[in-house]
Amino acid sequence: MTAVLDAPDRPATHTAARGGGLAGLLRGEWVKLRSLRSTWLSLAIGLVLMVLLGWLFTATAESGGPGGDGGGPPGLSLTDPVGLSLAGYRLAQLAIGVLGVLLVTGEYSSGTIRSTFAAVPRRWPVVAAKAAVFSAVVFLGALVAGGTSFLVGQASLGDLGVGLGADGVVRALLGLALYLTAIGLSGMALGWLLRSTAGAISTLFGLVFLLPVLGALLPSSWGPDVVRLLPGEAGAQVFALVPAPDALDPWAGFAVLVGYLVVAFGAATVLLHRRDA
Repeated sequence: MTAVLDAPDRPATHTAARGGGLAGLLRGEWVKLRSLRSTWLSLAIGLVLMVLLGWLFTATAESGGPGGDGGGPPGLSLTDPVGLSLAGYRLAQLAIGVLGVLLVTGEYSSGTIRSTFAAVPRRWPVVAAKAAVFSAVVFLGALVAGGTSFLVGQASLGDLGVGLGADGVVRALLGLALYLTAIGLSGMALGWLLRSTAGAISTLFGLVFLLPVLGALLPSSWGPDVVRLLPGEAGAQVFALVPAPDALDPWAGFAVLVGYLVVAFGAATVLLHRRDA
């Protein structure tokens, strides 16, 4: 009788010895992420383009922007050298958001999500582990790319540039990395919610790019209040050194973006427990 009661403990102990539990789950998600060539390719393309665009905008700023016709990032100029050098984030956020979507929907399309949930029936630890590993990779990559964009951009501006020790620069670089990580997590949350690559990417594009444009068409009496609470517009204030008129404070804006993430991941976790993989 004692042998029968003790038997169930052996597999758990054996699993822990092999690195099971939370550590094993994190390790498994890391193996999944690093083994996909598309992960590193998408991330590298997005971050490298951010650096190149930052260099392009700053190198041509004195001559009127790319093409010499005043083109460039809307609302940015030589009065905001830091924002000008980091303006390439607009393209990088799309690449990172799409990557977040693909890391989830790719498992559904390949069917590997079934074996993952068979090994972890509670499901929410899978969501948390995948988000944690993804966040660490994106944050570090975005921090390096943001720093590179800043240094390259300020070098291009010459005497008009500022140094790393200037007021708000460190906050802007950390804020940019946090923002891009949050946008990537938004894509991941949409992937869990919709389980459709096309649907999740379209929704992400609409939230980040389309809604601010449509919001500008709203009545001026209340439209700006709606626009500044959109996830992309609110979250981007965390690295803005020259805020837009009536914009939220940097960390208040980022808190709004985090609030969207909490709701999205909460809804995704509830749905995961109610439907089949």
